[in-house]
Amino acid sequence: GGVAKYFSQKFAQVTNPPLDSIREADGMTLRVSLGSKSEFKKKINPQIVLNSPILKFEDLLKIKLQKFTPTQTFEILYEPNYDNSQLNEKLLENAIHNICSEINNFVRSGGEIIIISDLNVSDKKAVIPLIMVISAINQSLIENGLRFKSSIVAESGQISTSHHIACSLGFGASAVYPTSVQLRIEEKFSENSQEAYVKFIKASEKSLLKIMGKV
Repeated sequence: GGVAKYFSQKFAQVTNPPLDSIREADGMTLRVSLGSKSEFKKKINPQIVLNSPILKFEDLLKIKLQKFTPTQTFEILYEPNYDNSQLNEKLLENAIHNICSEINNFVRSGGEIIIISDLNVSDKKAVIPLIMVISAINQSLIENGLRFKSSIVAESGQISTSHHIACSLGFGASAVYPTSVQLRIEEKFSENSQEAYVKFIKASEKSLLKIMGKV
């Protein structure tokens, strides 16, 4: 659901894709690198190379705890006003603007890996739509000439399908950790939760490769 649903295909489409994600799998990859591109920064920190943009919990934890590439977590939450829609709209705009400003300052000061999180959502703090905030951060970094000096990682409960993953990556994220999927798997498959999550990753990776073949 959410904003990502707007980008769902609502009609049948026959295509002649430039790549066959099954027969040409050996020539395709989902490998991503987190951190600054070396040619865009004088002080070079090591990049973190991932074989998949879909993270496990331990992968995200390693990224947060490592000391080689500057990393910081930013909450994508705001305090809504349910009684006044116009005021709520303004609060949402201000929250997005403040997040973008904080992230720009972080990257200017040498930061490289931006982790955005809605993990602490509560009855007082609502989440900002993920696709909206990723797009805003991405465009803000581009406008300030900072995009190639940073990478965005999304830790979000708003990601529940491969379509949500594809939209998040398409609008500027380099990697995602779908917390809602992890929690749902632990609830439904408590005895084999790790194996079930790996299966979700594999299925989502196949979906991403299929989408890439049609672009």
